Amino acid sequence: MSTSEPTAPEPPVRRRRARWWWIGALVVLLAAAVVVAGELEHRAWESQVAEYEEEVARLTDAADTSRGRSEDAYADSRETLTAAVQDGRPVYRRSEGQVADPAVREPLDAALTEARKLRDAEVSYPVETRTVEAVTRPNPFFPETLPQVEVEVVDGSDPSPEALDDAAAEVLETSDAVAAARRQWAVDELQPAVVQGRDALTDLTAQDADLDLGTLDTAVSDAEAMLDAGVDAVDPDEAVRLRDTLLETSTSLWRTRLDQITAERRAAARAEGVDCRVDKCVALTFDDGPVAQTERLLRILDRKDAPATFFMVGDNVARNPQIARAVADAGHLVANHSWSHPQLTTLDDAEVREELRSTSDAIREATGSTPFLLRPPYGDVDGRVRTLATRSGLDVMTWNLDTLDWQTRDAKETRRRVREQVEPGSNVLLHDIHATSVDAVGKIIKDLRDEDYVLVTADLLVDDEE
Repeated sequence: MSTSEPTAPEPPVRRRRARWWWIGALVVLLAAAVVVAGELEHRAWESQVAEYEEEVARLTDAADTSRGRSEDAYADSRETLTAAVQDGRPVYRRSEGQVADPAVREPLDAALTEARKLRDAEVSYPVETRTVEAVTRPNPFFPETLPQVEVEVVDGSDPSPEALDDAAAEVLETSDAVAAARRQWAVDELQPAVVQGRDALTDLTAQDADLDLGTLDTAVSDAEAMLDAGVDAVDPDEAVRLRDTLLETSTSLWRTRLDQITAERRAAARAEGVDCRVDKCVALTFDDGPVAQTERLLRILDRKDAPATFFMVGDNVARNPQIARAVADAGHLVANHSWSHPQLTTLDDAEVREELRSTSDAIREATGSTPFLLRPPYGDVDGRVRTLATRSGLDVMTWNLDTLDWQTRDAKETRRRVREQVEPGSNVLLHDIHATSVDAVGKIIKDLRDEDYVLVTADLLVDDEE
């Protein structure tokens, strides 16, 4: 039989008391949050107010000072533009006739026109209304509104400083381009003048003429130093002055020397009894040789004891130097007729000088003497060619009696023309390249002497003024 022990009674459940402390904590936290939020909102509002007041102050200051700043900015830019125009105008003016490329000069002209237009335009100062928007505090407990503020500010100028500055920069840029082109032009002008001056100095020194070459020597040295310094260092005005000095001095010295040569030869002729101021002088001149026919002509002249003048083509001299030498050795006057027989007026300066100097060099090499007369092919000559000839040591001489032997190719007709047209001082044009012309020479000489004409070289003929 089992027995069970009696169950002990459960202890009574104790009811916990409600804890209200957290409610107090929550209240404290909420209160703190309200305080913090209020502080943050207050600080944000103070910052907004500060920004508002700063913007109002800035705009107010701008309104008070903007016109002065705009006027100063305009005045500075206008002064810069005025200086650019003052500097650019003489650059453009001096480049006339020197800088030929319109693509270089025309942009400067356009830039100066626009710059003057802007410089002289009536200036205005536009006004712009600027606003500081109203600000409202979104706090129902502390409502506050800062009002909208409007101020009038001068907004630059019309025309603007930027437009004036751009115009000044354009004038400066195009002026620099024209100035650079003008410096290059000056170099291009000075270089051939130096060559001509140096050639004149060398040739005149070699001739041992009684001439003062000091000015020319100094000008050559100064010009060479300028060219050695480089194009960027060239002063165009100084280069032009040196160019003019070189060319004028070379021309003057050669003119003096050529006059000396003519005077000396005429004095020597008068000492031998020939004076074309009183004698009936005629000069037989022969163009285009020397060629094989020239040798036959020399024999005829030798038999007749008649002097003549030979205007030789440089190319033929180079081909037949022994014939050229024979002409000079026979006592005839050898002169220059260009290298290749072109129309000299159609060539540029450098080409003309090359035609003349290469021929004179060939004659000097073949004969030992330097020619001092030039007959331009076809008689084609102008002031420019005459000047270039003088600077090459050559006096220009054409003719006044044209036999037209090159056209008729008839010895009898050539003789007839001389007989009918000759007069004292006649400079007779013939060509030793034509056999028919050479055929006529003996009888022409006889006809002239029968009329008491004196045959001379062409340089001894005198003009009526002489």
